[in-house]
Amino acid sequence: MEFVMFSKHLDMLGLSLQKVGETMKDIGLDGIDLTVRPGGRIEPENVDNQLPKAVALLEQLGLSVGLLTTNITSIHSPYAEETFAAAAECGVPALKLGYWHYTNPKEFWTQFEWAQTKLTGLQSMALDYGVTANVHIHSGPYVSALAPVLYMLLDGMDPNGVGAYIDTGHMYIEGGFDGWRQGMIMLAPYINLVALKGYSFVTETDENGKLVHARKMLGFEEAAQDWPQIFALLNDFGYDGTVSLHSEYGAMDYDELVAQTRTDLALVKQVIAELDAE
Repeated sequence: MEFVMFSKHLDMLGLSLQKVGETMKDIGLDGIDLTVRPGGRIEPENVDNQLPKAVALLEQLGLSVGLLTTNITSIHSPYAEETFAAAAECGVPALKLGYWHYTNPKEFWTQFEWAQTKLTGLQSMALDYGVTANVHIHSGPYVSALAPVLYMLLDGMDPNGVGAYIDTGHMYIEGGFDGWRQGMIMLAPYINLVALKGYSFVTETDENGKLVHARKMLGFEEAAQDWPQIFALLNDFGYDGTVSLHSEYGAMDYDELVAQTRTDLALVKQVIAELDAE
């Protein structure tokens, strides 16, 4: 497996790409999950010019670009084809797509059918360029919140074109006790990317003094995810692709964020080593 880090939160600290890359290399990561979307590290309209430069800089640091995180939801999304073309030229194997969301539950099936239609077109473009387009599982009012729904979207698709970007944190939030595991098993033939988040449910007091249940990002050691089972399943599936650590610890400063990500990566590698030794 190749371990990368989602660049968003280091980007938000205002760091140069050089500093981001040096930080990830120091943590012990293999590469970077680079944002190419409005407000991201690379603006989509600049992707054909800036992505080759970014990839070259990171390669000098010994890092690869494992995927590009985009807002693309259709072949007609702004700069969609330019992004696929630039990724292919630079040897980036995968894109994370944007989201289909809804505000009214009655819109679910309409959005589902819309997403299915758009994925058919994206599959063709992805196969043409040899860069996979992947739907990320995200908890909340998103068409791709549940693994079985994502399976329905991908059923019959070619995973070399369109596949699943599973997310252990969001799958735990929506999957509870065992739904996340069933979801991984269902999506196994389509898994092209894996995201790791340390989500858990916590009970907090809101501004009115009422106890509420909320999802919270915690370090991997504290989080509720069953890391040994997650990686045992990935091993059973024969997965050896990109794993992106999403260190979305918004309240942390640079030193805290780096330290937590280093600890998270160490835990994951320890889990894998123990599984290998069994």
